[in-house]
Amino acid sequence: MKYFVRTMEKHKESAKVFSAEVPCSGLEHAKQEAKRIVMKSSPALMLQADACFRNQALVRTKYRCWINERGEFQERALV
Repeated sequence: MKYFVRTMEKHKESAKVFSAEVPCSGLEHAKQEAKRIVMKSSPALMLQADACFRNQALVRTKYRCWINERGEFQERALV
C-alpha cells in the first residue's frame, strides 16, 4: 500500500489537479503533509489537499483539508 498527497483547486466547476502527487511513508505523514500544503497556500487559490492510499489500481481518499471562502481551515476524515 502506498500513501500520497494530491492537491487540486476546490471549485464546484473544476477539479483541476494543481501539483504532482507527493509520496508519504504512511497515513499520518500524508495527513500532516496535506495540512502543511494547504496552510502555506494562498487562500485565493482555494486549494484542497487529499491524503490517499493506492493499493495496486485502487485509490482511496482517507483525509481531505482545505481553506474555505471565509479563510477558515477545514478538514474531514473520509471512511
